Amino acid sequence: MLRPFGWYDERVMSEWTAETADWYAAHYGEYATNRLAVDAIYVAPDAFVVDVGCGTGSALRRLAPRVPKGRLVGVDPVPRMLAIARERASTDPNGHRIEFAEAPAERLPLEDGVADLVLAFDSIDHWSDLDAGLREVARVLRPGGRLVVVKDGGLPGGARAERAWRAALGRSGLAVQHEAALAEGDVACTLWVCGAA
Repeated sequence: MLRPFGWYDERVMSEWTAETADWYAAHYGEYATNRLAVDAIYVAPDAFVVDVGCGTGSALRRLAPRVPKGRLVGVDPVPRMLAIARERASTDPNGHRIEFAEAPAERLPLEDGVADLVLAFDSIDHWSDLDAGLREVARVLRPGGRLVVVKDGGLPGGARAERAWRAALGRSGLAVQHEAALAEGDVACTLWVCGAA
């Protein structure tokens, strides 16, 4: 299978199995980068937030108390991952407010121009078609909406991968507006806030 510009070794989401999802949930489901990134961004109390590749839903659960009047949607193409996300949401005080949908980044089940914020936390390098995924993100963002990308340790592939990723952003009509390095103890990630170019 061809992978976008060959800058990662992880499996694309369509190749994930129930066993992969269980392993990920056990080892990275509540990974600190989600907490660091959510705490670093501003979100309006009435925001419509979409988490693409939501995994166990930890970012949305962390964000939910700050968005009491908004809408929270987690999208993931792996059925077992969504089952885990729903299980964890069921024991969270705000979990009942999070909706989950099975879909890949390349075919988001949302109307045009509805999202204030789209999250892609450690998921963008798992998309099977980066250009198509970014076009979908641009489609569902409302005017002035933001895409927040977080990657543990930066993009695999270094500077070459980042140039390719920024070029793909540009093709979708988006651009990086802010970049930050986040760290706590031995956990570090890069956060990119993107908006209309």
